[in-house]
Amino acid sequence: MDKQIISMSILGVGARGGEAYGRYIHKCKDKLKIISLCEPNESRLKKYGEAFEVAEENRFLSEEEFFEKKRSDVLLIATLDRLHVRQAVKALDLGYDLVLEKPISDDADELRMLVEKAKANGRMVMVCHVLRYAPAFLKIKEIIDSGVIGKIV
Repeated sequence: MDKQIISMSILGVGARGGEAYGRYIHKCKDKLKIISLCEPNESRLKKYGEAFEVAEENRFLSEEEFFEKKRSDVLLIATLDRLHVRQAVKALDLGYDLVLEKPISDDADELRMLVEKAKANGRMVMVCHVLRYAPAFLKIKEIIDSGVIGKIV
């Protein structure tokens, strides 16, 4: 039985979309393939386009151009928080399954609308839960940075 490789697009290749998720996705070549990127910062788009081996014709500076058609199976949205819902609605209407960086929204009505939009389009929406800023991890970092337990090697 052949393994299906899931095609991915990334909207926003900054710290999360590029460094965290993008680099991880790129390492999973037997399961995932990044085939398009959208990033308004030209130098980041070039950097990650080259790093993830994305063809130049599949790198977009413009969100409007990117959303002209569906480009992959899954779209990772890792843009500014305030853009998540608007971009997710466009993506769901195009037929993407989504991986959304948190927070999605602080508006309960927007969240309900997004759930309904996903159901209406028969699509999946997953939310990333990075724990870097969770209290336990902040405390661990504080302890390590203080040197009280010595140098970590």
